[in-house]
Amino acid sequence: MGKLQKDIAKEIGLCFDDEDGEMRRARKLFEALWRRRKFLLIIDDLWEAFSLENIGIPISTTVRAGKLLITTRSLRVCRKMEAEREIELHVLSQQEAWDLFKQKVGEEVLSSPRVQDIAKKVAKECGGLPLALITIGRAMRNETKIKYWQTALSELRNSTASIEGMTNQVFAQLRFSYDRLKDDVTRSCFLYCALYPEDHLIEAEELIKYWVWEGLLGRSGSQIDKMKLGEMILNELVSTCMLESVYQHGSTDKYLKMHDLIRDMVIALTRDNSSFMVKSGLVLRVLPVENEWHPDLERVSLMRNDISSLCCEPKCPKLGTLLLQYNSIDKGILPTFFRHLQKLEVLDLSYTGIDNLPESLSHLESLHALLLRSCWNLWCVPTLAKLMKLRVLDLTYTPIQHMPEGMDICMQEFDRYIMSGHWSWLENFKFLIGYPISSMHIGKNSVAFFGVDIYERLDPGWLPDRVIELAIHSCPSIAHLPVFLTAAASKLQRCTIQYCEQMESIMVAESGTFPNLEWLEIDGLSKLNGLCKGILPAGTLASLKVLHVRACNSLKTLLPLELGRHLRNLVEIKIENCEKISEVIAAGEKDGVTELHNGDIILPALQILKLSSLPELKQISRGVMICDSLSSMEVYRCPELITLPFLVEIRDELVDSLKQVRGSKKWWKAIMRNHGNAINCLRPVFEEIPENSFDGEDSEDDHSMVSDGSGSSPLAPR
Repeated sequence: MGKLQKDIAKEIGLCFDDEDGEMRRARKLFEALWRRRKFLLIIDDLWEAFSLENIGIPISTTVRAGKLLITTRSLRVCRKMEAEREIELHVLSQQEAWDLFKQKVGEEVLSSPRVQDIAKKVAKECGGLPLALITIGRAMRNETKIKYWQTALSELRNSTASIEGMTNQVFAQLRFSYDRLKDDVTRSCFLYCALYPEDHLIEAEELIKYWVWEGLLGRSGSQIDKMKLGEMILNELVSTCMLESVYQHGSTDKYLKMHDLIRDMVIALTRDNSSFMVKSGLVLRVLPVENEWHPDLERVSLMRNDISSLCCEPKCPKLGTLLLQYNSIDKGILPTFFRHLQKLEVLDLSYTGIDNLPESLSHLESLHALLLRSCWNLWCVPTLAKLMKLRVLDLTYTPIQHMPEGMDICMQEFDRYIMSGHWSWLENFKFLIGYPISSMHIGKNSVAFFGVDIYERLDPGWLPDRVIELAIHSCPSIAHLPVFLTAAASKLQRCTIQYCEQMESIMVAESGTFPNLEWLEIDGLSKLNGLCKGILPAGTLASLKVLHVRACNSLKTLLPLELGRHLRNLVEIKIENCEKISEVIAAGEKDGVTELHNGDIILPALQILKLSSLPELKQISRGVMICDSLSSMEVYRCPELITLPFLVEIRDELVDSLKQVRGSKKWWKAIMRNHGNAINCLRPVFEEIPENSFDGEDSEDDHSMVSDGSGSSPLAPR
């Protein structure tokens, strides 16, 4: 603040006394500038915003006031200064750059067509940056020997420019901008961008993930918070013109680009302390030799080359990131290649032709991210049991059939993973916790628990709210779906619960409404006494289409009346092998009194009803049911079920819809006796199942739905 005041005072011939403080200096400056009536004050290369009043600059909208013009590399400074107009200055166009370069080089030098051709390429390498064009143009002025032009072009392209003035003028200016970045975290993240090839479009999300994986954004805190911090840093780098935001037509992803000379400055900067080796996009066919792998290397980028093998044993104890994606590596990796890379945190071998990985990979105990995406020949990954810090393993589009040894997920590991917040990055996921059974198949965005203790948690936001499918198998400790699971169920479409010995109900009053659940399958819950307990909110199971219940031998009634009345999207009901069930939809109790069963139950979408091996089932519902879309019904080994609520009054719509009724001859006669001649119209669609028969569709291993003979069902699991 004081320096700026003194600089302005010097330019207008104003002297300050030694004892003048900031306020007194501001007053003197104000008076001196005010007396000039109109003035233009230009402050060049401003990096920090300041208060006009505190400095003593009389800027206002009155005629008497002066004008202030600032130049800055930071958009943030413009906005903090409340600039009336922001004018972005772009780099020079290709023609403008060539005109400036010719002026500095001299027209006579370019009289040779060969020199002029190379000179144009040199000018292009300056990327439209006036300072670079002027500096290099002056350095090459009056130079007519083509070999010197060829050397200059090669050095510029390989980020090794020793052209006179490049370090002291161009790089020094760019280095000043780098030094003025707001903190060390921003500077470290900026340096990372130079690992990409020259002119490469950097995907913003990928870049931030690299920052997170290497720990540049901190070692603690949630992944969501780190990604947000990464976005803020990117915005800062763009606003200070250290990176350029690039729009890709037809893409919603955000891309960035680093100016070639800024990249050269970064590489020169990191070369001084041997912390970077950047040889990306240079069409290399062989790996750098061992003496190029300095002990102080922290990051190595060899991406986008044509390296055929990793055939050395680099000794780089500080190396944190190794980027090898988009190389062939079809001749393999030396077994000891990773032996001395103990600190490696990010290893990217994506889009390479590797067919296996050496055992030395198994000892990279600091590894956070192992990226093997689209390794089209990769069939085997060694044990990862020791990689306790591994958080990202990308095997997308590889021929690997089984997870590597050491990747089994127990409940404690899953808990730790979920608490990290990393799942929030995932577009698609499958979590299998415990010991999955081979016959269980789950779809995308699914979570499955097998034989583990699912304990209740206080945090309802534990699971991602993008879970589409939930499976719980042989989990002994739960009496109902825990709230932390139901809280993540807003988008749940499919739920399967099997062989949980202590489960007494599926839902309780505190549960969510499962607004999008379409498929509910319940199997082998020996203590289940009802689908729900307590009064559930309106809209519960509003989208349910398929309900399968099997082998729940304590179950007496399945659905409370109020819930049954609202299942208007239900397409299929299948209940099998439940020894004690006597009623499917039953009136509940309120204050110890059984509620009256008033009004009809309307299930307008119901198409398939299958009831099998229910020895005590006496009725589906006590009231009248209207099921005008029912097309297939099967009743087998239900000797007590001799009335059907939707046949009390035969509706024409039901007669038109019903295409198949299957059951024993004895059962059909009982139905005829109890419903009279009114159901004679259904005789043509009746198909007898012999008493001693057991249709293959009812076998214990079958969990497919009954169809109307088309051979498939629109609701069958895919």
